Amino acid sequence: MRHYQVTHRTTYTYPEPVASSYGQAMLLPRRTNEQVVHRSHLDVTPEPRERRNHEDFTGNRLAWFHVTEPHTVLEVVSHSIVSVDRPHVAAATLPQLAWDQVAALVRAVRTGGRPGDGTHPSPLEVLNITSGSLPSDLAPLSDRAQALALDTFVPGQPLASAVAALSARIHRTFEYRSGSTTIATPLEEVLETGRGVCHDFAHVMIAALRALGLSAMYVSGYLETSPPGRNGLRGVDATHAWVAVWFPGAGWVHLDPTNNGFIDDRYVILGWGRDFRDVSPLRGIVYTEGSGSRHSAEVELRAISADELGARLHGAERA
Repeated sequence: MRHYQVTHRTTYTYPEPVASSYGQAMLLPRRTNEQVVHRSHLDVTPEPRERRNHEDFTGNRLAWFHVTEPHTVLEVVSHSIVSVDRPHVAAATLPQLAWDQVAALVRAVRTGGRPGDGTHPSPLEVLNITSGSLPSDLAPLSDRAQALALDTFVPGQPLASAVAALSARIHRTFEYRSGSTTIATPLEEVLETGRGVCHDFAHVMIAALRALGLSAMYVSGYLETSPPGRNGLRGVDATHAWVAVWFPGAGWVHLDPTNNGFIDDRYVILGWGRDFRDVSPLRGIVYTEGSGSRHSAEVELRAISADELGARLHGAERA
């Protein structure tokens, strides 16, 4: 088990005063069986006139706010204390169903609400499996993505080894280049140029899996900040993105194609959806006479000891 202090600071600077700002933030970590959120709150400056929190039907935690004080700088900072205890996952430890058999089960869920394997998924599970199998704006139908999947998967191959191979292939053949794309860069451009960042690699993998009839979701979160001198992990010190794939008998299994592996205790989940647009960390509308803005974001996911965790939680109770 690992314990973390998470700080995510987002700053918008505007050339002219903003009279009113409406914001929606998905910056509070999800509560799951493997992720305990001890504390989490959002600080907004200037202080909002109105704010409220909401948990959507999938369990993503949203915060809305309305700032009415005129401002040229808007700062949104989330603070969280989280413990993660995630079982070790490897291809060999997962159910060994063939990927094409799983695709048939996904089709059965979409058409009849049950996979036909004797299990009875809940309505929410049916909705998630179905929506995860359909194309979305940022992970659309793509001949290139389908070819990538077909060139990696072997008929009858266990889904576990097939998705591990696809993750490894994306990691190996796509160049990670910070600043080479934006969230608006089309999937086809990423597939053609062979470069991008974590959200691009997640969308590529999702589109490839969906092209074969499998169900996959986009996951937004954080990866433990590397200690000084440690290299190799990509996506630290920023929001990170990876993929969750539906496995009959195992639920949603998470893989990170940017770093080529199943996720472990170093990852903290913010939210999940069909693609980035479902889980954007911060979005909103501003009313101003000016145009344009500057944006910066800083993330720190810092490991803390069990003693420090206890001290922080005890201090919060006394306060």
